[in-house]
Amino acid sequence: MYFFGGLMFDRILRFSVFRPLPSILLALALIAGAFFSYKYLPIDAVPDITNVQVQVITRADSLDGETIEANVTYPIESAMGAVPDVQEVRSVTRYGLSVVTVIFEEGMDIYLARQLINEQLATLDLQGFQPRLGPIATGLGEIYHYSLDFKEPARDPQKRLEQLNRLRTIQEWDIKRRLLSLPGVAEVNTIGGYEEVYFVQPDPRKMERYGVHFDDIRRALQESNRNAGGGYIQQSANQLIVQGSGLIHSTEEIESLTLKQLPDLTSIAIGDVASVGLDREIRTGAGVINGEEAVLGTVFMLLGENSRTVASRVDSRIQQIREDLPEDVVLKTVYNRSYLVDGTIATVRENLMFGALLVVAVLLFLTGNIRAALIASAVIPLAMSATLISMYFTGVSANLMSLGALDFGIIIDGAVIVIDQCVHRVRQRSDAQGRLLSREEIREAVASASVEIRRAAGFGQIIILVVFLPIFALTGIEGKMFRPMAAAFCFALFAAFVLAFTVVPALAGIFLSSRRSRFDGLSGIMDSVYSVLLSRALQRRGLVLGVAGLLLLLGVLAFRGLGGEFIPQLYERAVAMQFVRPPSISLDASVKLERLSHRVIMEFPEVADVYTRVGAPEIATDPMGVNLADCNIMLKPRDQWPEVNGRVRTPDELRMALKQAVQSRIPGQRILMSQPIELRFNELLEGSRADLVLKIYGDDLEVLQSLSEKAAGILSGIPGAGSAEPETRGQIPIIRVEPKLAMLNSLGLSRKEVLDTLEMGMGGLDTGHLYRGARRFPIRIRLSEEDRSLESLRTLPVGVTESDTEPLGKLARIYESKTFEMIKRDSMQRRGAILLNPETDDISGLVERADLALRESLELPEGYYMEWGGSFKNLQAARSRLSVVAPVAFLVVALMIYSAFRDWLRTLLVLTGVPFALVGGVLALFLSGQSLSISASVGFIALFGISVLNGVVLMSRYRDLSDTGMTGVDLATTGARSRLRAVTMTALTDIFGFMPMMLATGLGAEVQRPLATVVVGGVLSSSFVILFFFPVVHSMLEPFFKTEKGP
Repeated sequence: MYFFGGLMFDRILRFSVFRPLPSILLALALIAGAFFSYKYLPIDAVPDITNVQVQVITRADSLDGETIEANVTYPIESAMGAVPDVQEVRSVTRYGLSVVTVIFEEGMDIYLARQLINEQLATLDLQGFQPRLGPIATGLGEIYHYSLDFKEPARDPQKRLEQLNRLRTIQEWDIKRRLLSLPGVAEVNTIGGYEEVYFVQPDPRKMERYGVHFDDIRRALQESNRNAGGGYIQQSANQLIVQGSGLIHSTEEIESLTLKQLPDLTSIAIGDVASVGLDREIRTGAGVINGEEAVLGTVFMLLGENSRTVASRVDSRIQQIREDLPEDVVLKTVYNRSYLVDGTIATVRENLMFGALLVVAVLLFLTGNIRAALIASAVIPLAMSATLISMYFTGVSANLMSLGALDFGIIIDGAVIVIDQCVHRVRQRSDAQGRLLSREEIREAVASASVEIRRAAGFGQIIILVVFLPIFALTGIEGKMFRPMAAAFCFALFAAFVLAFTVVPALAGIFLSSRRSRFDGLSGIMDSVYSVLLSRALQRRGLVLGVAGLLLLLGVLAFRGLGGEFIPQLYERAVAMQFVRPPSISLDASVKLERLSHRVIMEFPEVADVYTRVGAPEIATDPMGVNLADCNIMLKPRDQWPEVNGRVRTPDELRMALKQAVQSRIPGQRILMSQPIELRFNELLEGSRADLVLKIYGDDLEVLQSLSEKAAGILSGIPGAGSAEPETRGQIPIIRVEPKLAMLNSLGLSRKEVLDTLEMGMGGLDTGHLYRGARRFPIRIRLSEEDRSLESLRTLPVGVTESDTEPLGKLARIYESKTFEMIKRDSMQRRGAILLNPETDDISGLVERADLALRESLELPEGYYMEWGGSFKNLQAARSRLSVVAPVAFLVVALMIYSAFRDWLRTLLVLTGVPFALVGGVLALFLSGQSLSISASVGFIALFGISVLNGVVLMSRYRDLSDTGMTGVDLATTGARSRLRAVTMTALTDIFGFMPMMLATGLGAEVQRPLATVVVGGVLSSSFVILFFFPVVHSMLEPFFKTEKGP
């Protein structure tokens, strides 16, 4: 308190009043700096909560998950133990693919992390498999999706295959490369279509007839498809370069390559035993757009870039590319992150502007002085300017969370108190002298008023800053989500604090007038009404105390009925529908089901576009099997939604209608509902795709599967659980080929001949490229789709001598078995999971009921255990940390208040406003049907500071009057009346500043609404306490207060 009452502070105030030029220059500098900062400030829809993580992706084509887990996943996971600052290692292993995600401690440099991982990978022997690192992007790096298709898709299967081949070629050579050249683009991922591959498809019968081996074809392609250098020849004064050209440029050249010569000197070429041409590759994924299979491209943003800027660059380049494509090809944007960013920022901007206008209107109404209202309101743009500058230099992005908590009513509370005291002092001196004051006299009055109020106004704002400190103690996901909000609020509040004691007094000294305003009568009416009500309250103290007690009781009862959630769902104007199909389903069957589902979805008039990624894309950052599909449903703006049964459906109702329609008409698939960004959040947090996840850890995959299915059955019966589904469903069939060693030994063969034949004949082997200008396309040996059958597998010719072959079925045991479709591990421990998408906001209550049901009905074997993940885990982590840090901050505030008054009784009386403010917030949440989230908790923290600010202002006035000898009812009444307008103005500016956020319906409004609701409800109840309960209790405790004057 010494600083606020010290000589230095007084000198600053008086200097600002009598030498206003520096303060005005400060204001102009803030505005100029804000324009520059906003131009380069990172802007996004929500904070990027991505931890520092690196994905290690290993393709192991044609191998089953358990084999890959043992030979690839486990060695990589073990090697990551030697990398410093690793926090967690997660992995997903499935047919043909291993993805290990390494999560580092916060603050780890991403490029150093990747270097350390590469160093460890270099030490591993992974049996020839080559791991690669995922793109340098965040979990929310998918900022742009587009589709590529023909205007008129062919209906003939062969012609459609040619179209899909051509689309993939256009994507890889004409689009992807041009997008990768853009600044801020880390990767362009592709799914769908068919890669342009030239297949050499041997006929097993002809191979057997001519004694041709698969290895003969491989050797011919590899040895005959290259250039050779002959150095150079000097001739006269010239140097001539010698080069042999042997690269393949056409399918005819492939067909003409010689394989062998028969005893009758007949030459056998590739064309004699194989067909050459385009065919369907063995894909791990496909893309579907509006019911038609097509090519989908996903643009990943480089880590640390501005999503709106990069998305806008990509969109501009897409426009250019579109003009250069063939006329019969359509390039369509299906998702652009900048639309969501612009929508959420527009919501924030509208709320801030509307709130600021309401604050100005309230100030004008209550001060009765246009000049005073405008001076106080000037703090709003100046504080916002200072906030933008601070965010730019500290790297805090502008998003829904960082800007969504700004309430100019709270921010300018100090300025309101200062300007109200200045207006009051100028009028008081004018009335005492019976004339208008000169400019110099007004400045003197303004300086005196500012000095008088400096302690209460400044001290109260510092307290609000202190109560926000617990938010900075949040770590992990919750810290990344809410620390930017606290930082932006503190930037704005500190700037307003400085402005309140520099710019506000300076402008007041220049523009305030002692002339009476036509609105002065409003203040008089308000004062008269309040005087009557306060007098009756002081006469009926028991009634006031009873109302206060009832309010507390209602608050406790309402609190017990509140649900709990991490943060409210952000409406993204999109729906993510996740399809889970039988593990053994083929890609073609999965695509067929997806196309049928699209047709049902497109019947809804609210839907603009539908696009789906079935299985894993080219770069398997999302390692899905072909039985899984991510369907993104892009919705039209709400104002274009038609009425259904007399009204427009809510987003939740639309989601349920979509789910019910698809489930009822397209059976054979399970559906989980979410939203695109929300889906990525869940995946990023826990490696699973649901809002709430129950993980079961153990070693045996069959036991884990059984426990997961039993747990899912138990959870499905709990009210509010919604859909509860095991993450994996059983096993998939696999055909195993085991060489017969005794037979091979008798023929003088090794396993290599058998395995190489299997790999080339059934899986496919790339043996070089076909060159067309600067472009090149793989040449692959593989049987045709017609010959890739179980019977063909048994008769596959294996070379045993130079001109003799034996069927594979004779040299190997071929049988059908089972294997697990997917294996997930956390921290080198296998796990199963149950995915829940709750139909309630009370996540905490749901988990409590679920735990009770599981303990009663599910017995875990020894060594197995369960753990909840998803949003509940983050809610628990945030609550746990706040429960420790918040009391410490509140104790600091109590000590600060005590340092102001040197009286514990006065301190406790000031703090009595806090529970009543919290009760108002609880009741507001309860009545509006909202849950207690971390967003709402931030509102409660703000309420603590607001209630203490008003209490300090009123208690300071009581003590000053008490020092003059005033006592009893006169003291209670006079003190409260003198601070009526200041308290009323701060309360109403706080309420109206948050009112637009509480009532908003635009993009992102759901996240802001709990915070605004808490503050509005809490300020209303706190105002009752300050204006009536506080004076009553003060009059009752007055004899027990210390009488000595504080510092």
